[in-house]
Amino acid sequence: MLHYKDFLATLLLGFALANSALALATPQKQAVLIKKDDLAALKESAQQWQQTQPQLERLLKLESELQRTVDKLKQLNTQPEQEQTLLTNHLSSIDMNALFSVQVGAYKNKALLEAAIKQFQSASNKLEVNTEQVLIEQHTFYRLKLGAFKTKKAAEDACKSLIKINNCFVTYYVKTPQS
Repeated sequence: MLHYKDFLATLLLGFALANSALALATPQKQAVLIKKDDLAALKESAQQWQQTQPQLERLLKLESELQRTVDKLKQLNTQPEQEQTLLTNHLSSIDMNALFSVQVGAYKNKALLEAAIKQFQSASNKLEVNTEQVLIEQHTFYRLKLGAFKTKKAAEDACKSLIKINNCFVTYYVKTPQS
């Protein structure tokens, strides 16, 4: 059986332990001694941080936008092989003897292109007929070109004679004759 004195001693010991635990759990401020020069340097550093923080945040935002742009470019570069071929095929087939041609039209579908080809062939046109398929902003266009000229002047002269039946302009020659 517990005696009254033992009970009081246990109770006082419990209060003392609880009070010391509470004192340990409560953060206590400690004084730190610092030199005036060091304090001035810390204040200056804090002021510089405050001044550069908005610029740093802007740079981080730009970096994020650049990363998104790079990711989009990587995605575009991994587009299907066929689309890549459409974009570059005309460059690999340039005939070095003929540098210029006369473009007389650009069409969104092959049926319109074929009708235009027939129109130019029926007009007893003796110029070589070429087409060029290009992908512009995910839309396919079919360019109709006539002639294969070594000089820009010769292409301009041909365009002047074609202007009577159709608008045209001088462009680079691409060897993709119609079959």
